[in-house]
Amino acid sequence: MPEMPLPWMLAGLAAAIGALMGLMSLAVPRWGANVVRLAPHPEMHGGWAEFRASYGGALVLAHGAVLLTLAISAQAGAGAVMGASLAVGLYWLGMAIGRAVSMIMDAEQNTRTRYNAAAIGFEAVMGLALCAPFLAHLDQVPSQAV
Repeated sequence: MPEMPLPWMLAGLAAAIGALMGLMSLAVPRWGANVVRLAPHPEMHGGWAEFRASYGGALVLAHGAVLLTLAISAQAGAGAVMGASLAVGLYWLGMAIGRAVSMIMDAEQNTRTRYNAAAIGFEAVMGLALCAPFLAHLDQVPSQAV
């Protein structure tokens, strides 16, 4: 098996962390609810299914796609790794952006917390790690004169 480039290893580590978070939320939705600091509405049934779906199954499969493309990269090629990891990385960066916007625009809702600041950092690191294969590829693309 050929040695994997560092950006791919970073994406793989982030994908494993994301998949583990998804598995935990799928198996124990209360864990996912605590992580995101939300709870099902007591008068509207079915909330636990949302945690298992959104924070469980979706995270497992999205990050699993990255892990799968890494595992079959010899057959699928670098483009598959870059595409899958970029998509999931942008998902994490979108969460960081949304949280930052909320801290600014929803300050009256007490969103300026240490938890949210730390979460922005975590989401940005996950996003950048997952985007690493694509970002590293940009450095290798020859520039063309216009």
